[in-house]
Amino acid sequence: MAVVKGSQQERLIIRQYRPWERFRRNVYLILFIVAVGVGGYFGGVYDSMASISALTSERNSLQIALQDADRTISNLTQRVGVLEKGGEVDRKATEGIRQTVKELKAQIASLEEDVAFYKGIMAPSGDDKGLRISKIDIQQLSAPARFRYSIMMTQVADNSSFISGLAAVNFVGRQNGEKIMLPLRDMDASVSDLGVKFRFRYFQEVAGEIQLPEGFTPAQVQVVLQSTGDKAQRVEQTIDWPIGEAS
Repeated sequence: MAVVKGSQQERLIIRQYRPWERFRRNVYLILFIVAVGVGGYFGGVYDSMASISALTSERNSLQIALQDADRTISNLTQRVGVLEKGGEVDRKATEGIRQTVKELKAQIASLEEDVAFYKGIMAPSGDDKGLRISKIDIQQLSAPARFRYSIMMTQVADNSSFISGLAAVNFVGRQNGEKIMLPLRDMDASVSDLGVKFRFRYFQEVAGEIQLPEGFTPAQVQVVLQSTGDKAQRVEQTIDWPIGEAS
């Protein structure tokens, strides 16, 4: 073919025709991609297994630590229980000692009162001799408007012989707005006379239970002792009703 001088010419490249070359390249490319994918998969699996192993180990460590903590808590709970029981025992012991001391003080007071009582009978002071009312006591019972009464009579110093007579007990108060006086027999079913007979050498107690009549509000208790014989005596004493015990 003629070539014109000065014109642009195209370069012609001649290559050997290989129809299987492109196929092989494509196959290699696919194999490479598959190899990369498989490698990435197994690499991910390996990393995951490593992470699972690490997490499992950490979990086991935490479980062991938790068990140790549970044992520590259990031991501390037992110690706290022991200490609380010890404290409770101490408190109970202290309270028991206080109660014992209180009871002993009450016993001592009672004994001192008894000593003073007997001493007053056997060795009175001054001219305090003969028939006496040593004590009048009123105590409320659990039943409504029911009380226990106690009257102690003594023969001071002059107790070489027995003394006898009658003890009259009266309750002064108000009923239906009026002031009245009720004898013991109206409030104590075991008493039928106006007074209670007595006979003693050193002392005697007159005691029993009374039931307040409905609507009666006591204010005072009056006791009159009347002895008989050559040296007859009349002794009278009145006390106020203990505040708050009539309700």
